[in-house]
Amino acid sequence: MKKLIITADDYGMSRAVNDAIEAGIDAGLITSTNVMTNMPLYKEAIKLKDKKGLSVGIHWVLACGKPILSAYEIPTLVMSNGEFYPYPEFRKRLRKKLISFTDIKKELIAQYKLYYELMGQPDYWNTHQNTHVDFGIYRLFVDTAAELGINKMRSHQRIYVKGSDNSQKMSLKWRMIEPIKAAMLNNWQSNAHKKGISSPEGLIVCLNGKDINKPEYLFSHINWNKKHVGEYVIHPATENDSPYFGKIVDQRIREFEMFTSKKTKELISDAGIELVAYEGLK
Repeated sequence: MKKLIITADDYGMSRAVNDAIEAGIDAGLITSTNVMTNMPLYKEAIKLKDKKGLSVGIHWVLACGKPILSAYEIPTLVMSNGEFYPYPEFRKRLRKKLISFTDIKKELIAQYKLYYELMGQPDYWNTHQNTHVDFGIYRLFVDTAAELGINKMRSHQRIYVKGSDNSQKMSLKWRMIEPIKAAMLNNWQSNAHKKGISSPEGLIVCLNGKDINKPEYLFSHINWNKKHVGEYVIHPATENDSPYFGKIVDQRIREFEMFTSKKTKELISDAGIELVAYEGLK
């Protein structure tokens, strides 16, 4: 039987996010969530600490909201208004070498300390908007996690769901870049494993973006390709109540509805998939 971790990102961001994630956990569909300690409602995660069958990790943030440390302590990460640079600007500054790795590590440790004070050791780590998936800083995150003893992380290799629209074609650009990207990610992941950090075997990704809202198709058409443990990531919310939702407001609400539904749980079971948490990883 294939195994699937369903992870809800962004716990702590807002009331709508926390409520949606907790409902999905209670429905037996969300088996993993991660906490943004720089967000207003992160302390509510204490309610999740002893939930059976649930993994709770740290969702490191460098490009959303305010940092834990002061702008004086991490000047290269923060705008004049005291907030992090938005994600696109963070990327630009990183590539222009305007961001200090020392500042990054100090903020990561500060966020970890808040998490640890509340919850103890995180079950795993990942980053908001996949900030760490870039040249140079990937290793910095892995090394910091290893130093802190967080020994599980998200894999960014892909486990694809073929598009329900059989006429869909992958672009030439996609076909050229994907093998290079996969090889690079595999190398990065292998180095993380050498440091004692384990992960699922890949993320479930739909080639046709519309299929993420078709659970009856999605879970029965995963191309596991000899892999056995995957992770499917969602960002549910009951309503729009945060300035940090970005462009996926409607999708967040759809995911709340989908991942509190008894029907979705039945579809996953019918597809021969067992829902598991990060604790099951070796």
